[in-house]
Amino acid sequence: MTRFSRVLILLGGLVSGVAVVGSGLVVWNWAFIHRAFTYPDDPVTRLDWYQPMETVPGGAGVPLPSANTQISAAALDEIERYAQTQNSAALLVMHQGKIVRERYWRGHDPDAYTNSMSMAKTVLSLLIGIAIGEGHIQSELDPVAKYVPEWVKDERSKITIQDLLRMQSGLRDYESSKDPFSDAVQMYLGSDANATALKVPAQRPPGQQFEYVNANSQILGLVLERATGERFGHYLTTRLWQPLGAQSAQLWLDRPRGNPKPFCCLFARSRDWLRVGQLLLQSGKVGNRQIVPTDWIKKMITPSKLEPRYGYHIWLQARTRSVGGYDKMASESFLATDLFYLDGAHHQRVYVVPSYDLIILRVGESAQTWDDAVLANTLIRDLRSKASRSDPHRPQSVATLKR
Repeated sequence: MTRFSRVLILLGGLVSGVAVVGSGLVVWNWAFIHRAFTYPDDPVTRLDWYQPMETVPGGAGVPLPSANTQISAAALDEIERYAQTQNSAALLVMHQGKIVRERYWRGHDPDAYTNSMSMAKTVLSLLIGIAIGEGHIQSELDPVAKYVPEWVKDERSKITIQDLLRMQSGLRDYESSKDPFSDAVQMYLGSDANATALKVPAQRPPGQQFEYVNANSQILGLVLERATGERFGHYLTTRLWQPLGAQSAQLWLDRPRGNPKPFCCLFARSRDWLRVGQLLLQSGKVGNRQIVPTDWIKKMITPSKLEPRYGYHIWLQARTRSVGGYDKMASESFLATDLFYLDGAHHQRVYVVPSYDLIILRVGESAQTWDDAVLANTLIRDLRSKASRSDPHRPQSVATLKR
């Protein structure tokens, strides 16, 4: 969020934080006003600002191993220098299941939390897949109104869970961070994220246009809770976080004992994001245990017809041009066509490259000159060079040439 955006929100905070009820009584939304006036300059790493929190207890996982790698030290040093100049708090690289580079800055270390921002959306998608596998949800083709009866009597009754996952629901695209009255700002800073999301109207029929609308994800979280009969945090803990072997995490709630914000705000340690990446790379498995159905992982990384760079709450291709309200973020396409990645505001990233058994994590504050192509392509070029030198006479397969 820019300083200009913050000024607008501060100015609008007083107005937005006031409601007049039928009797004429003025009611102040003090949570919104306080959050608007105190929003930090470092929203990814400033853990203490986010209150109240709900703990997501961790599991007794095997520590992630470290090892030497065939990736050259020069290539790892290059991406480390790049990350350091881009306001990063952490850079971790996992190759062939082992950590091969781990660096921290800005006072961070392996025990530090950072805000996931929209990387939480991919975690939410994993949970939806688990709920379908357990039979709580019949299919992602189910109408949302089956679980959210508030939508039964209007045009939103036609929206499916798949429409929410693909960001093609047709819900109003009112996302500006510069506008205190926008749906996104009201969900983020307000004291009832579910109520705000439930009031977002449809502006077009579903399935017509890709629009990155955060209310889609907040409603998905509500669907998950109502379908399973469990709080989001409990379902996350028991079905995903503990089976992953991750350490404890935190969810930001909109008010004490209130709603989590699965569209934005899961606070976790850097190594545990590698575990999420490894789960995706291994088609939903942790060791020999299937945590997420394999077919769901395949669906997650299947391109949408409306936006082939997007799947089920996960990005599939580099954004070499602006899309759906998102700016251009890459100078070139990814060299590996099977690469997919978790994306959060201020350049939170987990890149997963199955063809090279490679996972790259970057977390930190916003960077003015971020280029999504740098980290992954630098390492892929290095690995290709190594493979070529090891057997220069070996013909490359068509699949390899297309990566």
